[in-house]
Amino acid sequence: MYDNGDEYEPDSGAEEREPASGGEERTEAHDRAVGASRMRAGVAVVVGGVAVVGLLWPLVWGPASTVRGPAAVVGDSWVLAAVAAGLSVVGWGAGIVWSRSAREELGEVPVRYGPFPGLGPAQTEYVVRKWIGDSAPTATLLHLAERSVVRLVFVEDERWRIEGIGTPDRWARIDPVSRALADVLGIHTPGAVFVADGSVKSGYAVKEGMRVMSDACRAWAAQDGLLAISVRTWIGRTMASLCMVLAVFGFLGVVGPTIVGVPFAAFVIGSVGVFAPGTGLRHTREGLQVWARTAGFERVLSGRSSTIGSAAIGECFLAAVPYAFVFGDANRWAVRYRRATGRVAPHPGWYPSTSLNDDAVGLYAQVGFNSLDATLCMARYRLEAAESRPDTVGDHHVGAMGGY
Repeated sequence: MYDNGDEYEPDSGAEEREPASGGEERTEAHDRAVGASRMRAGVAVVVGGVAVVGLLWPLVWGPASTVRGPAAVVGDSWVLAAVAAGLSVVGWGAGIVWSRSAREELGEVPVRYGPFPGLGPAQTEYVVRKWIGDSAPTATLLHLAERSVVRLVFVEDERWRIEGIGTPDRWARIDPVSRALADVLGIHTPGAVFVADGSVKSGYAVKEGMRVMSDACRAWAAQDGLLAISVRTWIGRTMASLCMVLAVFGFLGVVGPTIVGVPFAAFVIGSVGVFAPGTGLRHTREGLQVWARTAGFERVLSGRSSTIGSAAIGECFLAAVPYAFVFGDANRWAVRYRRATGRVAPHPGWYPSTSLNDDAVGLYAQVGFNSLDATLCMARYRLEAAESRPDTVGDHHVGAMGGY
């Protein structure tokens, strides 16, 4: 099995990069960073557009006061406009600085060839990202199957049976977050069965499982002292919320020309980053040690290391598959194994063959494991569609849970 993360090599300074037909392949971390930046930019554009409308709407409709036209926007003195413009630049800059300070700067880490001992895929993802994503339930079920406490049975398209087969002794060696999901799905005892068929009923169970896993990750991280509340971030969020309210009052013209609201809106635009998932938490000293080991393992899974070490052993490779899946790196992990050993990635005995994955390439690429994941996701989407109908009670989306 694994060397249990005891093999620890420093960064050699050179990272192997996978060739891609359309250019250099981007890593998962880079994709997440680009996605987060685009989301922040999109929110800033929307807020900026609303601010422009709020600033100029007196030219068309007139503010709450009786003043109309340009005077309702900039007032009777251009000095006020100049002061407001200067304060807007200062407010935007202050928001940018606060937003950047909210992001925890974590450098590259030395590689590790196994997961942190005792942590399941969901816990590993939570330590690295500070939240768990939509793939966490599927990765956890893969992990439980690899640990021989559940059996995955493919019935037909969009229909799976997850059967409990683990003894109490085996379940005692499973991490608490994975056990929490098993409890929700009712597969904690031998002979118990959960049917994942993409139905609304199974969607309720999967959604509740994600909520319970998220709560369990937060409780575990707090109990072990791995993450702490970021006071700086929460102060920034409070200030941004207050400025948003003040900007609304300014744009309504209840305290003077609408330009009064611009400095407050500028701070909100600059500080959008403080609301990003995970920025409300910081790793403690103990948390940084766990993070370094889990992030080092993720670095190997994603192909950002020159070797895969002991994971070249077949059973070690297969045990790492659930962790690669939770980070979206299953295909990269299979490619790394093939290049390191010259052999095609093995098919795990704990995952059934389907019509979608007759070969190992299909199993680790766009199909295969995604068959189970698509069934669970389809169940949640159908649940959300049912809840959005007028005759049902709405609820919120479960993706990226656990991030503050």
